[in-house]
Amino acid sequence: MDKSVIQKIKHDFDRIALYEQPKWNHNNHYHQFLLKQLPSHCENVLDIGCGTGEFSRLLAKQTQKVVVIDLSPKTIEIALANSQEYKNINFQIANILNYEFPREYFDAIVSIATLHHVPEPELLANLKASLKPGGTLAILDLLKHENLQDSSSDIIAVPLNWIFSLTKNGRIKQSPEAIKAMKEHLHTDEYLTLSQVKQIYTSYFKGAKITKHLFWRYSVIWQKTSL
Repeated sequence: MDKSVIQKIKHDFDRIALYEQPKWNHNNHYHQFLLKQLPSHCENVLDIGCGTGEFSRLLAKQTQKVVVIDLSPKTIEIALANSQEYKNINFQIANILNYEFPREYFDAIVSIATLHHVPEPELLANLKASLKPGGTLAILDLLKHENLQDSSSDIIAVPLNWIFSLTKNGRIKQSPEAIKAMKEHLHTDEYLTLSQVKQIYTSYFKGAKITKHLFWRYSVIWQKTSL
């Protein structure tokens, strides 16, 4: 992956982390869904791309140890400040492409809105190898519309986005500065279509359950067999 791209992602999220995070967003809307996909008893969980640590803290409540990796130092700084009471979270500033994955170690690996930044086949192979037999991979990421049928879901998603933003955040939009920072980041983001998601993930994770969700998201849920 080009170093300039990595630096831009790091810079973008260092900047975005400075702004107030909304109580509700398109990612945390699916936190409980993701938690329900994980094994009932987890000793070690890997969280890739933690943001300010909201989901990491949820994981910490139901597992013994959470290893959290994010590229942005400012994001990790804020996550640490918000997670002082959680002694079982190990926050690490790192590029996940350079992470030394332990073999068959994690009971679960989770990633939210991150893997589209690192579309590297080697990473998917490492995720698979690092899961224990019986372990679960749970991915939530952004989805690009592929056709008119995909776009039809906006009829529901757009007004629901306004309703949830207003009722849960007290406003429909974030501050102009936060919106500008996110727009500048999203300008260079690239997302997969549902067909691409299915083609890529089923080639690595046979039997993976791939689901399209509202709010421009998809999920990949896969359990590693014990064989």
